[in-house]
Amino acid sequence: MHDIEAFGKYQLTIYGLITLPLILSAGFTLDYVFTAGEVKYRCLVPECENANSTSIAGQQPWLNNSLSDKNCMRFAPRSSQSGGDCSDPNFFDKNETRPCEAWVYDPEEVTIHNEWGITCDANRWKLTLVGTINNVGQLVGLTFASTLSDKYGRRTVLTSITFLAGLSGLIHSFSVNYWMFIAFEFIDACFAAGIYSSGFIYAMEMTGVKKRILGSTVISCIYAVGEMWLGLAAMWVKNWRILMRIIYGPGLLVILLIFILPESVRWLLANDRRDMAEKVYRKMARVNKLSVTEETFLELKNVNNEKPSEKEEEEHDIKDERRITQIRKSPKILTRLLICSFCWLTNTFVYYGLSLNSTEFAGNKYINFILVTAIEIPGNILVFPLLNTIGRKATLCSSFILSGIFCLAIQFIPKLEYDNLNFILTLTGIWANIALVLYVCGKGCITMAFSTSYVYTTEFFPTTLRHSLLGICSMTGRIGSILAPQTPLLARYIYEGLPLLLFGSMSLTAGILSLTFPETLGTKLPDTLLEAEQIGLKKKSKQPPSNGCAALPA
Repeated sequence: MHDIEAFGKYQLTIYGLITLPLILSAGFTLDYVFTAGEVKYRCLVPECENANSTSIAGQQPWLNNSLSDKNCMRFAPRSSQSGGDCSDPNFFDKNETRPCEAWVYDPEEVTIHNEWGITCDANRWKLTLVGTINNVGQLVGLTFASTLSDKYGRRTVLTSITFLAGLSGLIHSFSVNYWMFIAFEFIDACFAAGIYSSGFIYAMEMTGVKKRILGSTVISCIYAVGEMWLGLAAMWVKNWRILMRIIYGPGLLVILLIFILPESVRWLLANDRRDMAEKVYRKMARVNKLSVTEETFLELKNVNNEKPSEKEEEEHDIKDERRITQIRKSPKILTRLLICSFCWLTNTFVYYGLSLNSTEFAGNKYINFILVTAIEIPGNILVFPLLNTIGRKATLCSSFILSGIFCLAIQFIPKLEYDNLNFILTLTGIWANIALVLYVCGKGCITMAFSTSYVYTTEFFPTTLRHSLLGICSMTGRIGSILAPQTPLLARYIYEGLPLLLFGSMSLTAGILSLTFPETLGTKLPDTLLEAEQIGLKKKSKQPPSNGCAALPA
């Protein structure tokens, strides 16, 4: 059967068909970067302009004399009378400030920031809350998506939740106020949370063991293309309502895939639907132009066909081993779990943090976002040859440490400052390009660390507890993605370079701690706690390296 599952024309067709929901899942996951993004704005100066003014900065000589360093305060005029010569440097009293009563926004961009007047530091939390709510919704949605996928099938869940996310997103685009927007941000994320995982599992189950690393690389790259597409769409359409309709509208079409895609053969076999699985296998062999004997299909009759008594006896033998409390008896595995959880938290915090903060960086925020997401493609491609050459530990450790070095190195770039009008990080000349290169390289390295973590985590935990311990690491990682949208507040209220300092220091710490992990390249997957403890204590087996699959979560 492995020959039938080889990566042929049939698999290429499957991957092509699920490209749409996978690309859409990236937009569903990160659209808040632009829909809730901050627009350039300043105080309206009624003594010198009218409410229809669209001049943001630099076009009127009196702007520098009238505006305070804080974009929600302005200098008071010396006379309460309107009129006079605003260009006169003495027209405004720079020793007296007053709160702004109205604002002038960049007319080329519309987000919830300027549509609902979410201005000033006191309200900035409303913008960052959107990203946190999105990630909380994903956390909730993931808990249900896996159960539904196991019960109703990969194809059914993949197509239905993409359709529901698309429908919810379209309703979301008609939000009439901030709180309706927040509510549907949560609902959208709940539906969209399982799209990537369902699509990834579906693709892996339709691919032969020998080609699963290739398959997982393709899936990861498709997701990165989706992120780039989001940046391009946002650059083209700078109105958040229209942008959401472009992103979510195609989700309604995905429901048609339920009539085109076959169900996962692995799911069919696991649910004792061997006749349907055989039909899929026969079509797979025909499309891939493979000559398969009837004996091959007879293997299906024996898959998952153990007698109940045999299953019960086996389950009874390993019942104690499957209890999560067993790790208390193994300080080594417990320590490994704690360090692994920190590595996952660092992965998500830095990965999403760098994506989100790219729009605050010097230059065009859309180009920055596209570059930061595009680097994921070479990162995902490069990681797998490294895994099987220099090993899992060296790849993970070096990826973390390099990401940390790149993030911290940006702090040494001269003249990091914030523009007085819109608080966007500014640099000039070649230093801006150097900083951006370091930033993009940091994102590429954390992408490699993320991909490696998926493979590594499955290889140094025992089979009896692998799913549970991987779940603990993954859930801990979600804390990082929930906190990442709040990092712009650290830059605003404490120190503008604090997010990068956090990203860099956490990456370096994770890289150093990962040195405590055993090398798993070429070793047999451990089945028990004892075997897991002994990894690295004895010579590597001559068995071929395990085919771990990696993918980044949405």
